[in-house]
Amino acid sequence: MNTTLRNRPAAILAVLATILLTVCLPTVARAADLRRTDNSRYLTYTAGGSTQYLGVIAQDDDSDYYCIESGSSATYRIDEVRKIAATDDSRRLAWLIDRYQGGSDRLAYAAIGLLAHDLYELDKATWRSRRVAAVRTIDGILERADELWHEAGANAPADAKITQRYAQGLRQGVVTALVVNAAGAPVAGVPYTLTLDGPARFDNGLNAVNGISGSQAVEYRWQATEAGEVSATVSYGSHMLEQIVSGQDFVRSRAKESKVGAAAFKARKDFTPSLATRVSAKIVDAGQVVADEVTAGVRGADSYWPDGLQLAARGWYFDRLVAGALKEGVPAHKGETAQAFLKRLESMGHKPVAYGAASFTGPDQRVNVQATVKPGGSEPYRAPTTAGFGTWVWAFERESLSEQARAYVLADVVTPFLEAAETNLHRAVVSVRSSVGEHSANLGSKLDDAITVSGFPDDHGSFAGSAEFGFDPDRPHAQVSVWWAGDADNAENDEQYRPDRTEEPKHDKHHQLVGTWDYPAANGTFRVGSGAPDAYGKPVNIRAERHGWYVFVWRFAGDDRVMPAVSAYDDAWERTRVADAVPHKPPVITTQVDRPKVKLNEPFKDVARVVGDIEAGSTVEFSAYEAVARGVKPDADATLLDGERVRLDHIVGDQQVSSSKVRSAKPGFVYWKATVFSPKGDVLATHELGAHGEVVEVVNDSSSPPSLPGRPAELARTGSSVLAFAGIGVTAALVGVMMVAVIRRRS
Repeated sequence: MNTTLRNRPAAILAVLATILLTVCLPTVARAADLRRTDNSRYLTYTAGGSTQYLGVIAQDDDSDYYCIESGSSATYRIDEVRKIAATDDSRRLAWLIDRYQGGSDRLAYAAIGLLAHDLYELDKATWRSRRVAAVRTIDGILERADELWHEAGANAPADAKITQRYAQGLRQGVVTALVVNAAGAPVAGVPYTLTLDGPARFDNGLNAVNGISGSQAVEYRWQATEAGEVSATVSYGSHMLEQIVSGQDFVRSRAKESKVGAAAFKARKDFTPSLATRVSAKIVDAGQVVADEVTAGVRGADSYWPDGLQLAARGWYFDRLVAGALKEGVPAHKGETAQAFLKRLESMGHKPVAYGAASFTGPDQRVNVQATVKPGGSEPYRAPTTAGFGTWVWAFERESLSEQARAYVLADVVTPFLEAAETNLHRAVVSVRSSVGEHSANLGSKLDDAITVSGFPDDHGSFAGSAEFGFDPDRPHAQVSVWWAGDADNAENDEQYRPDRTEEPKHDKHHQLVGTWDYPAANGTFRVGSGAPDAYGKPVNIRAERHGWYVFVWRFAGDDRVMPAVSAYDDAWERTRVADAVPHKPPVITTQVDRPKVKLNEPFKDVARVVGDIEAGSTVEFSAYEAVARGVKPDADATLLDGERVRLDHIVGDQQVSSSKVRSAKPGFVYWKATVFSPKGDVLATHELGAHGEVVEVVNDSSSPPSLPGRPAELARTGSSVLAFAGIGVTAALVGVMMVAVIRRRS
């Protein structure tokens, strides 16, 4: 407020007031005198060389007035009254003006004045400079303004909520009233009137009750008087903000009555149907169909199903739920529609993946429903290959019922999400990939295998089961067995017992179990043998004590979350041929790419040198994998060259062969893999993935210096004895074997 007038003689003020009284705009609604306030209603500060006032600037018998026009002189007249739109800001400010009227808290009045200027100032430029002075002069005003603003936010009525629930059929029920602020939180102490319009009365025999709002909804019982529609409304006391047009504009608070209506409900003797469901199978393997048994009924002792009335139900199936979700069942809210419930579930990350439908003409009828991939479709839904829980939600949706049925069914009936009877388990499919450390060995050699397992749930081994839902705990261990096959009396007959079937053999003279060890039933790469520990931390050592074949077999018996799985007995990557003697020189493969660095789409190839004795029909298999970033394992399914076989000359003991040329359209590192195979598919020699000389960098600009390891270019030296374990170190060798396991995949 400008204080110039307050510093002039009273006579001048009287003359000026008389002049102002005669100068009224054509839009004047009414004119009235306002009172000045005493110094208990404001605080002062200095701006522009004059004293300014912040707080209540004027009063009448009903309200305090706060300035919103800096730099203008106050005339203490009401020239026009304008309503200010109802917003959270206006409701809060109106509530504060009313709440603190008649008090003596000068800082509170000044803080309210600050808020009034901040929100509704007409001369924003002037106020910006004065605000700086006010905040600098009046200690604690910003903190008090913030405190008052939060107080108003919690206590200024903004809306009212009305709910209705039935207590006895449709003849009795309860209506609740709750006054809330803009955030939807309850506001206590607000007078209201709750009114019913229609054939229903409260317990007082009237269609209206008065109350005071509390921190919780207040309940009022009603009785139906006849059949028909009933609506409930609530009127509650609130405040509105008005702009006072004057020589200096003000804002003030005025009481008002707000009215809120509620959705209509029926008052008549009707019935509420119910749905009970049970999954047909608690455990479902990958690829199997999912079915549910759905039973209809009625809810409530006084409910009945009209003869022959047909009701259609819809079902939604959800999968891939984690174990922790079993503790987070979600019921539908009272009155919540099926679609609203589904949207709420979607907001929680749950979307249906399959659908079902059933129709009933009376209670206690049961329908067996098979899930389909589309609503109303015929293609069956099949369980995924990954582990997870599945569950159904079923509903009678009133809007989808016939007109006749809607006269009897007043609201959607929705089953909870994750009920025990409606929940099943999908068992995951596990994949196993492995490679023995040595594919050819001599008597006395130590044997080992690197086995890579995937497909287990990430938390496998931690699920303790659920008695409520009927699921058993995880099986913690898988087993690795090592078999020997051959003729102990004659090494020349060992070839007859080469593994040639996927199933493990029966124990006999030529097939004997060397040992079985437990390993974690989890994802990862596990080394078996060469002193590596088993599941209990005990070192495992496997030695070739007889000539013949040594085969590693991984097996998991299965549990409620994972299907049984076993590696193939005849997998060439999981067996080692042990010779009684070394009559010939075993082959060794050394490899080197022709160019360590190329441009995009520039051709390059791999070159392999094979030294040693081989059989006629032996080959080198070349594979090149799509470019990946540094340190990233290549994807076994993404190849530039996929298992190209190049025939070797069995007469030549030292020979060199090349792969076809490949090109990469994207930058990164291309990994090569070369393996010598016998005519019967035995691995004779190979090298670890990523061996020096077997990686090509693909760049946009080939002029930059090579970024591959800065060693002299040389062939990657590995062979049937996998000497890289000794030359590179045990750790590097294990990494290589793991990478081989990733690339050589099989389920």
